[in-house]
Amino acid sequence: MKLIITRKSVFTKNRNKVYLLYILFIALLIFPTAGFSQQYKFKFEFTETPVSQALLEVANKLDVKIAFDAGELRNVRITKSISHNNTEDIILSILGKTSYSVDFMHNTYLVYKTVQNKNLKEKENLIFSGIIFDNETGERLPYATILIWDKKFSISTTVDGTFSTQLPDSATTFIQIKYLGYNTLDTIIETTNALRFLELGLTKKIETINTVKVTGERLEIIDIGNEAGHITFNPSRFADLPNYGETDVFRALQMLPGISSIENSSQLNIRGSSADQNLVLFDGFTLYNLDHFFGLFSALNPNVIKNIQVYRGGFDSRYGERVSGIIDITGKTGNHQKPEVYGGINLISANLSTEIPISKKLTLVMAGRRAYTDIYSSWLADELMADKIGQSRRIKQNENVIDPEFYFSDLNLNLTYSPNQKENISFSLYGAKDHLNSTNIVEKEFITTNTEDINDWGNYGFGLSWKKQRSTKYFTNIQLGHSGYFNEYYSKTTFSGDFYTNRSQANEEYRSTNEENKLSDFFVTFQNRYSLNSKNEFEFGIAAKYNEFTFYKDANRDIVYNNLESSAFLYSIFFQDKINLKSNFNIKPGFRLNYFEGTNKIYFEPRLSASYKLGSNVILKMATGKYFQYLNKLATEQNYGYSRDFWVLSDSNHHPVVSSNHFIVGASYETKKWFFDVETYYKLVDGLQEYLFIQNSEHQPGEPLANQSNPILSQFISGNGKAYGIDFLAKYESVDFTSWLAYSISKSTRSFAKINNGENIPVLYDQTHEIKWTNIYTYKKWNFSTLTIFTTGHPYVEFTEKDDDFNTTRTYNRLPDYFRIDFSLNYNFNIKNIYIKPGLSILNALNTENYLDIYIRNFDFQGTQVNETTLVKAQDLTFNFFVNFRF
Repeated sequence: MKLIITRKSVFTKNRNKVYLLYILFIALLIFPTAGFSQQYKFKFEFTETPVSQALLEVANKLDVKIAFDAGELRNVRITKSISHNNTEDIILSILGKTSYSVDFMHNTYLVYKTVQNKNLKEKENLIFSGIIFDNETGERLPYATILIWDKKFSISTTVDGTFSTQLPDSATTFIQIKYLGYNTLDTIIETTNALRFLELGLTKKIETINTVKVTGERLEIIDIGNEAGHITFNPSRFADLPNYGETDVFRALQMLPGISSIENSSQLNIRGSSADQNLVLFDGFTLYNLDHFFGLFSALNPNVIKNIQVYRGGFDSRYGERVSGIIDITGKTGNHQKPEVYGGINLISANLSTEIPISKKLTLVMAGRRAYTDIYSSWLADELMADKIGQSRRIKQNENVIDPEFYFSDLNLNLTYSPNQKENISFSLYGAKDHLNSTNIVEKEFITTNTEDINDWGNYGFGLSWKKQRSTKYFTNIQLGHSGYFNEYYSKTTFSGDFYTNRSQANEEYRSTNEENKLSDFFVTFQNRYSLNSKNEFEFGIAAKYNEFTFYKDANRDIVYNNLESSAFLYSIFFQDKINLKSNFNIKPGFRLNYFEGTNKIYFEPRLSASYKLGSNVILKMATGKYFQYLNKLATEQNYGYSRDFWVLSDSNHHPVVSSNHFIVGASYETKKWFFDVETYYKLVDGLQEYLFIQNSEHQPGEPLANQSNPILSQFISGNGKAYGIDFLAKYESVDFTSWLAYSISKSTRSFAKINNGENIPVLYDQTHEIKWTNIYTYKKWNFSTLTIFTTGHPYVEFTEKDDDFNTTRTYNRLPDYFRIDFSLNYNFNIKNIYIKPGLSILNALNTENYLDIYIRNFDFQGTQVNETTLVKAQDLTFNFFVNFRF
């Protein structure tokens, strides 16, 4: 049986309508789209024409998608004139008195044989299972969507690409399989054998399909799920977006609604929450450090990423340990067909990856990336470094002299063994490190300071997983692993000059600071997925994790601020049921139950999400839940350089467990090429902390503090916060062009009794308005893209002071609004079997003057106040070149 699905779709001048997104959105809500089509009548003339050919002609002329059995309908011929203004009526007229009928669902007209389907309710349901995989490489595709036409509901594959469902016996069933970045597969299966295992391959959109003819597939980059807060991102198009030297995973995610865009940071602030409140998983283990180059680039190599699932809140009970969002990343398991080598070089770093099929059942993926800035520093690397540390970007006339030595590197490895189609065992390894060694000289009228900074930070982890489809209904995933984070900082500042009033000769003193934060975990999880029937799918499991951390901070070694260490076990169980109440109504109730050894308490987390489909275009959705976090990153007052915020483990005394309540409601509206989504959210957070300390510069070196009896040098303060806002997305997709506009309006505040007498203070990454517009256009071998970003300025601390009891007064101000437009283009060609992609990014193409932050440092010498203010300017007009290759 050969299935032909056709749709003709050409990118034309309609792309200009992107500029009228808001007007069009209002028009679509007011005027039903069906009303426009009724103004026209379409005429067709057929003479001894095969029905299959007639359907192809209708699909091409009306720009619609029709699925039918080409083998059967090729033998049926028609001779008639047809004139209708409705697509379904035209198809029914072509089918005439045949035994075929038509139905419309998921933007496709399905032509099916009525005699085979009229008694479906009387037939016994049989269980079918299978896998979805990449046709070219054999890699399994996680979280693919499978639409079951007759039952009018959808299921998704597991993380291993497997699925199971119930279908009626001895019937023809139409299914549609979707996976972001791949051509949709529409196929008809004959359900004649029970317990049949299906193997269904998808083809990437850049390649030719052999068995199924599909024309007019859209250029898809992002997909908004039916669950509130859920987004899937296509990693294959990362390289086509403008970038600061490195193709960046998290910077691409910042273009989504609800995820703040920050030029000098790749961290993910989701819906008003700090980055540490997101759980980032890579092949099941946790990543704690997420950036390179002072936060400019994410620490994940995009070449090894297969799938990214983003949850901006309201996530289900499979996930715990965080109170904001989830970034669940699945790495590649390797090409099963042939070896591949690919990589690239840019003005900052180089990377190389390889996929090797060691045998039919064993595959290997290896990838490495390293900056060469310590060997040769390009002008782009120099500019980015200067922007980050404030060199040549300050208000004062006297400028620091910075001579940094810096590099970063990361490594990925994956080894996967698949004894059969229903089982695989996979080992994944990851490591990343940044190193900075800088010298900072500041010359004042009476004082010269020479500061040496050495900072090393990074992340590492490994995971071992055993995934198995144990029966047609039952899938399991057993994982164990280890991950960790380290941040080691040493600073020594030497003061020279006549800065003591009671001394006549030149003097020299020094102050030093040592900070060290280490964090590690060991974990094991057992996750299960059981399909009870077509209306209930259970997911349940157990998990155990052991965390330990240390934090040390001193000044001149004789003044120890903190020397902390702690460890604790966390035990969890979860359960949820995905219930299809009707073909258009799904709910997912669930819970997560945790016992945390650090507090000797049990924490209960109820979760609920639901979606309701109105007609074929509108989906209403909601999600709510309770969330707890036992490992938190504390904000600390600092000057400049890499963030020295540090992780702590909750306990019964100093560090509370963070808790949050999420409330999300939203709706989406979809047509053939347009998609609109809006969500509003409200979050309450308790147990937030800040770390206050008496800076070394606030006292005289040596004597004053040493003479105090048991001085209190630091304090942890606790408070609460809230965040609320609205996220809006408008998306247009055609064959060669995709565009999405993301708009967010939000507010995020915190309150601490010790700061400003408990008044609400803004979160430093709070941005009231944020507009992000992304466009990608493909023309033959060329790819063009643009990014437009506008945000209101984020807050900064203009002035701060505190008394001996750490009562702190802060004055906040906001930076000017931020606006930037970036462009990118690249060209694809090959030399024999070597595929090459050179490209250019033009950043801040209009050379807009933007500012990222302000650093204020205060020095007090014998009552003489010395102030140093550094204004950090955003990147000017900048060019970045890169070359990627594959063979």
